Amino acid sequence: MIVVAGLACIGSWALGQVRGTRDRSEVAKITEHVKPVCVGRYLVDVPAQAEISLSRGMLGGFEVSTREEGEAEFRERIATREIDLKKNGADADSAHSGSLIESRELHIPNMVARTFVFGRTRSHGFEGNRRVRSEYVSVETHAHMGGLSLLLSMQYADDTDVRLSEALLARVKIRGKDEIPAAPGFCVSRAVFTEPLPTHNSEDLVMRLGLPGHPDLRLTLFSIAGAKAGAGILSRTAEADAGTSADVMLRVTTLRVGKRHINGREGEEVLERVREYNFVSTYGFNWEARGIEGYPLKPYLSLELQTGIGERPGAKPVDSSLHEDALLQLWDSIASSIRPRQAVASPTLAARADQPAPIAQQQPAH
Repeated sequence: MIVVAGLACIGSWALGQVRGTRDRSEVAKITEHVKPVCVGRYLVDVPAQAEISLSRGMLGGFEVSTREEGEAEFRERIATREIDLKKNGADADSAHSGSLIESRELHIPNMVARTFVFGRTRSHGFEGNRRVRSEYVSVETHAHMGGLSLLLSMQYADDTDVRLSEALLARVKIRGKDEIPAAPGFCVSRAVFTEPLPTHNSEDLVMRLGLPGHPDLRLTLFSIAGAKAGAGILSRTAEADAGTSADVMLRVTTLRVGKRHINGREGEEVLERVREYNFVSTYGFNWEARGIEGYPLKPYLSLELQTGIGERPGAKPVDSSLHEDALLQLWDSIASSIRPRQAVASPTLAARADQPAPIAQQQPAH
């Protein structure tokens, strides 16, 4: 029996070695040809065959989304949107959340654009013993140029925000699918908001990556400027581990933990392997650099890699499709490439380089 068990262990080790060699060879091959991706104000090199999406764009408090379509389709869609808003009541004093207040065409060179202001809402609060009334609206600014449509939307806005949305659109340039823009500014999917940008208070973007043949693997890069920095990942991990039962911690193996600086950014890294309850091995890697609040050249950055993700939501974890050594190889290839697209993004920002300043003056709460 002991001999059989020993042979089984040797066989398992040998299979692991073969798989590790095969997977390392695969990763070496796919990372031989990489492409840079512009994520906000940063670049990251990813395998050329990777499936990439940029989402959850935020700029100056506006959600930013893009879609590829023709001008005729854009005009038809926007006309339908205006009709739908009007159906909810055209009275500017209406308290209905969908009532249209204003529809205005914007005159921006080489762009078809229109702003909708709707959903006036009134409320009140207290400053000390004084009752204070407040009023806000929702804003959608739609634009189309070069086969790409953009939408800047904000649920709770005021007149200043309406003007900001129009000023931001005036700084948009379209870029090709994998084009890295020459002009300094903030990248979103298929477009870049070029400097000098109007005063604004936030910049967020998320890149998601998948690899063909590895559906259980997911890599995400977050870039968030304008947020307050919280506790670092090292202290958060230590706190979480301290509150976790011993039997759970026995299933967690720390592969790497500590400080990791990448291309001038001081960061922290935690790489772990987990033996799941269904006896498969999954991995969770994380590197993050804490940002400087209100300073767009130093946003909060977080790179996350997960493996063992089931095909359906809520499904049990699956065994990692890449061997541990190959995962580390892939991780280091991508993580080490994170870098600012331009060291100094504009003359305005250059003046802040030695003494960081807020992106914008704090706007009054709505």
